[in-house]
Amino acid sequence: MRIGVQTFTIRKFQKKNIEEAYLPLIKMGIKDFEVARIDFNIENAQLIKELVDKYSINIVSIQVKPKLVKEEINDLVYFCKTVGCKNIVISMLPFKCILGKEEIFYEFINSLDELYDIYQEEGITLAYHHHNWEYVKVSNGNTRMHELLANTNKIKFIHDTYWTTKCGISPIKQIKEFNNRLLGIHLRDLTLYKKGISVLSKDTFIGDGVIDFKMVIDEALKTNCEYFVIEQKTDNPYECLEKSYKYFKNIGLEIED
Repeated sequence: MRIGVQTFTIRKFQKKNIEEAYLPLIKMGIKDFEVARIDFNIENAQLIKELVDKYSINIVSIQVKPKLVKEEINDLVYFCKTVGCKNIVISMLPFKCILGKEEIFYEFINSLDELYDIYQEEGITLAYHHHNWEYVKVSNGNTRMHELLANTNKIKFIHDTYWTTKCGISPIKQIKEFNNRLLGIHLRDLTLYKKGISVLSKDTFIGDGVIDFKMVIDEALKTNCEYFVIEQKTDNPYECLEKSYKYFKNIGLEIED
């Protein structure tokens, strides 16, 4: 197996210069990238294609805002085919759904399988990436996550270990619920800290928090999960990614360089 990086982690550096942002990771031995927080235009498609050819890296997926997945199908397909990517990930719920517009939420989830079919015709798999908003309950008493799974049959899912843990959901339980609709995993650890009398949480480099990633990966490998990428929200991404990457090697996983 290989473990890659979700480029939200290096978004500030990527914004300045994509190649220079990727190079420290490539030197660490990272070859797989889920690309996020860039414009998926012709110029960037050609730039990343050059990196793929030059450094033998693999673009496992691109993460795209929900509006663009519907409105820029041709551009996204062009981007994916140019860089050799076979997966597109919807980054989040539309804001109107997050704000509690239940009718719009059901319109959104009822469109997902149709969108899935459109991209499948181009040889591209469409998946959905959750945050914490999916664990909010709707009027029938079920969570949005339950409704997402129950009202779709085809769309795949990207599991985020940080958000499930933050919401009090076991990552293992969520992986089992996704089962063979699990396409990939965002590997993010969570640590607790005190602020006054409150106990809060934040993400941290892998191995410094509360999540058992050996169990997470072992469970994911029982499914059709295709890729694993580290994602972190930090001002020191390269230091954190290096520590995280070393952690996976140190716990006995067979990580391919």
